[in-house]
Amino acid sequence: MNEDGVRVTRVDWLAAVPSLRLLEAIRLAVSLRVFVPVLLLMLFARGTMQFLDKTFNELRSGSPVHSLLKVSDCGLPEYLDAINESLSLIATGSAWQFTVGVRMLGLWMLMLGFCGVSAFRSAGCRFCTGTGSGVTASFRLSLQSWKAILISALLSWILMALLCVAFRTLCWTGARTHTGITAVASLMYIVGCVVLGISWLFSLAAIAIDRCDGAEALSRGICYVLSQWLRVVVYAMVFCLVTAICNLAVCWLADQSHSLASFMYMNRDPLIRDEFRITAWATLDQFCEMVRLSIFLCEIAIAYVLLRNVEDGVSLREIDGGRKT
Repeated sequence: MNEDGVRVTRVDWLAAVPSLRLLEAIRLAVSLRVFVPVLLLMLFARGTMQFLDKTFNELRSGSPVHSLLKVSDCGLPEYLDAINESLSLIATGSAWQFTVGVRMLGLWMLMLGFCGVSAFRSAGCRFCTGTGSGVTASFRLSLQSWKAILISALLSWILMALLCVAFRTLCWTGARTHTGITAVASLMYIVGCVVLGISWLFSLAAIAIDRCDGAEALSRGICYVLSQWLRVVVYAMVFCLVTAICNLAVCWLADQSHSLASFMYMNRDPLIRDEFRITAWATLDQFCEMVRLSIFLCEIAIAYVLLRNVEDGVSLREIDGGRKT
């Protein structure tokens, strides 16, 4: 028996604790290749909100619909609040609100699908091999994968519709038998929305990184979430921690920039000074949202690659995202 002592002089923490590789999302997010599709997504979202502003005002003035907790309060991108509001309309709204919620959810998913695939492609290539895919190549892949994106979104809509029908049926049954059924149905609906939402995001990453078709990508995402749910929870905890730290840093930078810029207009006319402060803060707030959304998409891409490595035993270098297009 060998009793010679072994001295450990260096520990590969990334290999010992793979979830620490999620920290690389900060490095991947600060890139023009990720900022461009994220900025395009934000422009599409802003244009859509302005175009549908009248519809949302009518919804708010009508029968009120209780919205779930805003995910932006947890440091996540504000873009997800729009999806959250659509899910609330689908779950508890009237027939007209249900129809509007379904349309809005589909629109948000399509916008995030086409712009997200481009961001996932750039982040996945850099994470796997360190050789990033260009902005033009990423957008070209996103346009070429339009059928897979549509199929993945359509299948997600169908599963979401079945989940919503089950939720409303159980709520109707609980209102006439026992209120505990309604509570259980609400829990199942929230958990189901979370599982389907994460699975759909992973399916977009599969389309971008492994060039899967829509059905295979969604089935792969659902399989990863259900079979590796404990890892997904750990990844989510690390992701929330990273997002909170980055959010504090970016908000501090925005506050300091706003204070410095406002100082330059200190001696100007009060109306001009106030207007400048409002405009400057709105611009810096959009910058913070762009950084949060970029980090969010990079985290999803890294989590998918790590789950692919664990579930299917595929080396990072073997993933298709490392190939140049």
